[in-house]
Amino acid sequence: MTRPPGDLPGEGGYGSSSEYPSADSSDWFSPRAAGGSSAGNPGLPADRTVNDSNGQPEWFASRASGSSFGSGGFTGASDPGGPSYSQNPAASEPYLSAPVPPSGSSSANSSTSSYDRPFPTGPGQSSSGNRGGGSGVYSSGDYAFNSGAYGTRKKRKKGALIGPLAGAVGLALLLGVAIYAFTQKSGGGCSGSSTTLTVAVAKDIAPAVTKSAEAFDGKEIDGACYTAKIVGTDPGAVRTVLTGEGVSAGQTTKPDVWIPDSSLWSNLVQATHEKAITPTKVSIASTPVVVAVPQTLAMYLQKNGFAENPSWDNLLKAAGGLEGGAVTKNQLIDPKLLNMRVPDPVNTGAGMSSISMLRTLLQSDKYADTIFTGIAQTIRNHTVPSVDSLYQNFHQDSRKRFPLLIAPEQSVYAHNTGNPKEKAVTIYPSEGMVSLDYPVTVTTEDKAKAKAAQELANTLSSPDAVKNYQALGFRSPDRKAPATFTQSMGLSAQRIKVLPLSTPEEIYKITQDWSKLSLAIRMLSVVDISGTMAQPITPGGPSRMQTILTIASKGLTQFPPDSQIGTWVFSDRLVGDQDWKEVVPVEQLNKRFGSANHLRRIQQGLLGIKAIPTGNTGLYDTVLASYQHMKKTHQPGRINSIVLFTDGLGNDDPNGGITLNQLLTQLKNEVDKRKPIQVIMVSIGSGPGQLKTMKRITNLTGGEAYIPRTPEEITQIFLKALSRRMCAGQEGTTC
Repeated sequence: MTRPPGDLPGEGGYGSSSEYPSADSSDWFSPRAAGGSSAGNPGLPADRTVNDSNGQPEWFASRASGSSFGSGGFTGASDPGGPSYSQNPAASEPYLSAPVPPSGSSSANSSTSSYDRPFPTGPGQSSSGNRGGGSGVYSSGDYAFNSGAYGTRKKRKKGALIGPLAGAVGLALLLGVAIYAFTQKSGGGCSGSSTTLTVAVAKDIAPAVTKSAEAFDGKEIDGACYTAKIVGTDPGAVRTVLTGEGVSAGQTTKPDVWIPDSSLWSNLVQATHEKAITPTKVSIASTPVVVAVPQTLAMYLQKNGFAENPSWDNLLKAAGGLEGGAVTKNQLIDPKLLNMRVPDPVNTGAGMSSISMLRTLLQSDKYADTIFTGIAQTIRNHTVPSVDSLYQNFHQDSRKRFPLLIAPEQSVYAHNTGNPKEKAVTIYPSEGMVSLDYPVTVTTEDKAKAKAAQELANTLSSPDAVKNYQALGFRSPDRKAPATFTQSMGLSAQRIKVLPLSTPEEIYKITQDWSKLSLAIRMLSVVDISGTMAQPITPGGPSRMQTILTIASKGLTQFPPDSQIGTWVFSDRLVGDQDWKEVVPVEQLNKRFGSANHLRRIQQGLLGIKAIPTGNTGLYDTVLASYQHMKKTHQPGRINSIVLFTDGLGNDDPNGGITLNQLLTQLKNEVDKRKPIQVIMVSIGSGPGQLKTMKRITNLTGGEAYIPRTPEEITQIFLKALSRRMCAGQEGTTC
């Protein structure tokens, strides 16, 4: 079956006309609900038993046939004109609610779908038309030789031999039919040369593809007899081979046909090696990337009145633990309640689809890079190597946190049918979802095999094949759910709203940006302690030093524990003729030193920093020295940067030192694209002239200069500065 409209880039899907919040908004992807109230930080009740009749929460209400908007119902953001989802637990068709396409769309009208009954007789049962069972043409009930049907003969005549002969002939015919059927099964009666198509298939769907490919085996195409050899393989390993980057996960040779879990993999190959593959436009199955939580948590959220269809923004903000939690329709979800888990965005289709979806949702936001950077730094500490590992320890942990998974819907089905201690409940965010689409892709250069690959694609997308995939919990290519998707299974049978996939160029850039932004941080913080730092910014207000230390302290709380951070101070002649001095070396924040960790050492160091009343400002010498130090100790697996805090009044070094032009010349010579180091300058009390000078310095390194108006702006400053990692080391960058 070919993909339905809206699944390919540029075909419908999520629009870009939505208004997005400002950088300091509590919502990432959607405007905050007006009048949203805070309920503080709710804790779980002591009694967490599940006592509903269906064994599943009604957090996402069941849909009553013919129901209308009104009390007890709600509308998904994706279906303003569609049916309501009532909260009547007695509804005859219990579904978890899911965003659905607008009424009247092609995907919304499924009355003529060939998949209305994916399991006519139930999964695993034989239908009346199956071969090999029941009474047939040659069964003993139809033709019973010597069964007494012709009566007893008293006198044998010549013609009496006809009966035994007929029986012998019948037996011969029966044996002949059996032999013919066997040869048909084995070789399809094909007389041509035997040819094998090697098919690399995503492991989660490989068993069903193996079963579906039996209908292809023995097919004669242009005089050759074809058989499909199905091999379950990680898509990332196949991509590595196809792009010539090497071998990975045991994949050493190029297959003839490739069925990854997402078209994003083939898009990624085409971005750099366009002719390496030939897409067939055939998708054999689909499963959306959803949110899954333990049943106990879902019951708690429902009981406490949280929104029935929360947005991605709500869920990710809460799971990431950013200040304030996530704003829902009713109250805040305590960020301490959730522990987000995301499949590796580099090595799994589900993870890659997640970051692709986030970029899609941010496409109209002028702060997209800053927000995406924040997401990258949040998610990097919550990634797991595979989809299977998402469900390990799927329960509340010792810190009273519940897992919140970004996972394929099919994995929820697999988990819940495996008799788990804690079932999963699926959440379908209101904006829609990216769907894994399992495309058939031709990778062979052999024209005959390529033609056979297209025939294989047709076989693997047939109605009978789709039933095999649905038996494992996959949807059909047009997003029709299996009959086994029920509320008690924690899944919705509704067709879901699908966001568009990224194009080859888009996904290549997204993955490159992600690789840069999700690296651990290595940063040197440099603080100005010259005499002017003791002056207040405004009469009667805090001093510049107090303000900068407040900003620096607040910034420390934004960094993951595996970040490496150190502190210098500068004025003039702090150590002999040297204008700078190390306070705390660059070390990992969670590294322990006796009874305290390195974070505590930095905090104590900041408390001891005081402005020198008679101190001057050896700014240019310090910038060059700090850059040379970070370059010498550069670590390629991290984001290396310098954050310099100053009052921005320029270089004031009566003892000499380098000039601005000398600094720019030497800094330009020091910049090495193989060792990118950003210089970021944060200035308090500067004017436009000073800011322009600072930008001349920082632009050489892919950095930036900022003048925060309030200490609260520091979060956005750090994230915006980190977002420039996407073009670090590029002279004169404008990104």
